[in-house]
Parts: sequence; C-alpha cells; structure tokens
Amino acid sequence: MSIKQLRSLLAIEENGSFSAAADQLCITKAAVGQQMKLLEESLQTPLFDRNGYMPTLNSVGIAFVKEAHKVLLSYDTLFNSMDEEDDFFGTISLGAVPSAILALVPLSVKSMMKEVTNTKIRIIPGTSTDLYDHVLNGSIDMVILSKPQRIEPGLQWDLLSEEPLVLLTSSDFKGSDPLQILKTQPYIRLAQRTSVGLLADNWLIKNKITVQETMIMETMETLGCMVAHGLGVSVAPNLTKPDPIFSNLRKIPLVKGTEARVLGMLTRKDNPKTKVIIKFKQHINHTIKAKPV
Repeated sequence: MSIKQLRSLLAIEENGSFSAAADQLCITKAAVGQQMKLLEESLQTPLFDRNGYMPTLNSVGIAFVKEAHKVLLSYDTLFNSMDEEDDFFGTISLGAVPSAILALVPLSVKSMMKEVTNTKIRIIPGTSTDLYDHVLNGSIDMVILSKPQRIEPGLQWDLLSEEPLVLLTSSDFKGSDPLQILKTQPYIRLAQRTSVGLLADNWLIKNKITVQETMIMETMETLGCMVAHGLGVSVAPNLTKPDPIFSNLRKIPLVKGTEARVLGMLTRKDNPKTKVIIKFKQHINHTIKAKPV
C-alpha cells in the first residue's frame, strides 16, 4: 500500500470513475487501474464491484475510503510539520484559470522554488467553476480564479487583483472610439461557460451594444492570438501579468460602466499545508506588484 495508491482511490471516489480520476491526477487510466489492483492485492480484498459498465466502490471500498481520508490528512500534516527554517517537504497543488497560467503562475512558481527547494508543485488549469469544486473537496490545495458568487464557510478567499474590462485590438489597429469599433469590427467572443466570457457579455448587454460575432474562443490565450493577428476585436480583462502576445495588444478603455474581473486565491481553512500556502500567496502578491523587466 502506498500514499500514491490512496490518493488515486480518493480521486476515483471524488470523480466517479477511473478515467476522471486519471485526468485529475494527470496520469493514464491504465495507471490508475494498476494502482487499484496493487492496493486490492495488498489488502487481500476487492474494493470495487466490476460487474457493471464501469467499476464502482463496494461496501468495503466505501468504508476504506473514509479511513484513507484520515490517513492522508495525517500524512500531509506530518510533512507540513517536518520543516527546517519553515521549509516544506512534499507536494502542493495549485489550480489556476488559463489566463493566470500564462505569466502570473510561472513567475510566482519560479520565485517560490528559489526559497522552498524541497517542495514539488503540481499545476492544474481549469475554469473558475471547476477549480472552486476541486478546492472545496480538497483535491487541490489552492486555486487562482475569478471571485465566486458564494464562498463556503470552510474556504478562505484572498484578493489578488482587479482587472478592468478593456477593448482589445491588434497593435496596428487604427481608431480609438470603443463603441464605434465594437459596432463595426468583427467581434471575437470568449465562451460564456467561462466567468470572464460571461462578464464581458453582461457588459455588452448592459450597455445595449450589438456586435458582429465571428468567433468564439475557449481561453484568453487563444483569444489574444486571434486579436493579435487582426481577425477581430474583443472585450476582456486587462490582465495583471500578461504574456508577450497579450502585452502587445492595444487596450482601449471602455467608456460605459466598466466592470472588472476580481482575481483571487481560494483555499480550505483546514488545509494542513497552511504554512506553504501562505508563503505561496506572498510570492504571488510580490509577482503582481513587481514592475515588468
């Protein structure tokens, strides 16, 4: 039996299938299956009912999951307490919306790794909605996301930055009237399933602006690339730490009731890795305040 096997078991219980657990853990479905086989062999009892379409936890498995939660909590707490000069031994997971992974996350991780040399960091991209669920169920230690409408009592929210909506155009685009540009130029929309896409759409609706939609993008990264090549314009947050492509775009201030994406960090208050999480927050805040090189 190993800690890795127990984490895989909990991922199966949380996500409902071997495939979903593999996606969360960033390994193959076959690897998850092999770990469960070894775990069952070490316990000398089956944990899954394999008679149906896909394996499901049996009564023994359900009972064992409860104990596995306790073991992993004790394990993580143990490693958090084994520090030298506040160093941390172990792995910490950081989830983030794609726009934060472009520059904010790598710059912060680079700074963090210089100080905490014994820590492994696992990065998980996702939408704000998915990341909220992950930190709530404890499968990710900390997440960077748009501020949720509701924050559960057991969660800790820390503001990182506010990113006002702006009109994005290519660097060589001529014109400065945002309303005229939005009415006449092809519009590249960010998918509504993202909190940023919904924020931009709500601003357009609120200000009764009709656009000529030509494309829908799933991430800020792909949206920025399309705008940079002159394929259209878009309304999006002015990123706190942009990548080179986004940095070179024109950002025209919006004139009506401009809103902002509120970016922050969400963690569980009972996370045993609190020391390293606080340290990571400090590095992220330092990265945000640092001037571009």
